[in-house]
Amino acid sequence: MVSTPPRATSRSRGRLAVRVLAIAAVAFVAVSFRDRLPDPREVWALMTGAHPGWLIVAVTAEAASMRAYARLIRHLLGAGGAHLTLHRAVAVTYARTAVSNSLPGGQVLSVAYITRQLRLLGATTPLIAAALVLVAVSSTMTFLALGVVALLAEPATRVPVAFGLPAAALAVALAVRFRPRGAAAWLANRGGRARSLVEGLRDARAAISLTRGDAVVLPGLALLNWLLDIACLAAVCLAAGVAVGPHTVLLGYVAAKAAGVLALVPGGLGIAELGMAATFAGAGMAGAAAAAVVAIYRLISYWGVLIVGWGAWLTLNVIAPAGRPGRRPSR
Repeated sequence: MVSTPPRATSRSRGRLAVRVLAIAAVAFVAVSFRDRLPDPREVWALMTGAHPGWLIVAVTAEAASMRAYARLIRHLLGAGGAHLTLHRAVAVTYARTAVSNSLPGGQVLSVAYITRQLRLLGATTPLIAAALVLVAVSSTMTFLALGVVALLAEPATRVPVAFGLPAAALAVALAVRFRPRGAAAWLANRGGRARSLVEGLRDARAAISLTRGDAVVLPGLALLNWLLDIACLAAVCLAAGVAVGPHTVLLGYVAAKAAGVLALVPGGLGIAELGMAATFAGAGMAGAAAAAVVAIYRLISYWGVLIVGWGAWLTLNVIAPAGRPGRRPSR
């Protein structure tokens, strides 16, 4: 019998506790504000009366967002010497997203899935790992930048963030400089994860020959992926006839994505909707309008991508499995 490491057990319990708290929070909000919830008939009327032209724009923007992510993966694999057609990269991206957003432990399973798919296409395991690390770093850093922009653009959060960010940076600098005992212990407990990240980046740079232009291309494609997804949400607002400022759209988007990630629920289902609706309602949007916008956006960006993704998974694994094309020389 194989024993489970204490750290892994503690991490699993922590994730379970976060999920339980997130579900309990959703249930609490639903019960506490049941009398203030919008009329489903009004929400349905707004959804069915949405402007079809703007809905087409929203769907197109979401598809372009997925394509930008696929181009990011393809670019990194090409930098490491492996050839991947854009068509296949898009299909793998959709399939990976479907696995990640619909299965328990989907993030781990999606990494295993895309690794297997890319190995069938001729990429080596170190190259795949390097590409995934650089994709994750690029996406995370650009999302954090969008989060800061959203908080600074919103009048209600502008002043606290403007003072809070420099204060936080100063606190970190002082902790690193003087190394107080409490900070040293805190950093030591998290040193393994930090070292793993640094080692992963070092291995990635060794496996992939990046050029100076990649310093612009990689964050550019990652940012384009986020911005096109935000454009989908903005188009949905226009389709529903809702007048809302760009900073509110951005803040609602960031709040939904952050809530979904922190809740550790596949696809942020339920939590992302709550975070986005609460942000829009706090900005003065009517409850029915907020619910309609969130429902339409999630139908496109979550359920639509899920359906296409599982169709891509079926195509890649059953209908047209990948062969093993040759590798191009590295740059």
